[in-house]
Amino acid sequence: MGLDHAFFAVAWRRYMTVAVCVLWGLFELSTGAVGWAVFIFGIGGYAQWQFKRVDWSKYDDDGG
Repeated sequence: MGLDHAFFAVAWRRYMTVAVCVLWGLFELSTGAVGWAVFIFGIGGYAQWQFKRVDWSKYDDDGG
């Protein structure tokens, strides 16, 4: 599954996706739910990795 979607072509949406995962993971850690924290951090890490692999210039409005 990839995150190569036009919705994420706007950079702030990618940043917020990863930031929300990090913040939620920190929240889970603060409540003592280490398993959930690791899971959520993993989702954020996977999202960041996928976002770095995509050529976002294909979503630019240059007619191509």
